[in-house]
Amino acid sequence: MPTPFLSHPATLTRRSGAANAHSTTASWRCTRCDKLLGVCRDGRMHLRFARGHEYLVGFPVQATCRGCGTLNHATAPAR
Repeated sequence: MPTPFLSHPATLTRRSGAANAHSTTASWRCTRCDKLLGVCRDGRMHLRFARGHEYLVGFPVQATCRGCGTLNHATAPAR
């Protein structure tokens, strides 16, 4: 079963609950148009693309925004 990919900004800042007490979630957004590029989960970046392609990658991460074409960089997990 695929991991749910949250897209609403209000739900991306932190997860709560006993099961997720040590797990944090932070969004990675385009610096130009604010489009969601990925979600940082447990020290790795979760990237999701069309047709079910999903990747968990380590840092540093680079991605081109699918909306505006800007090259974005993330060097470490958001704290």
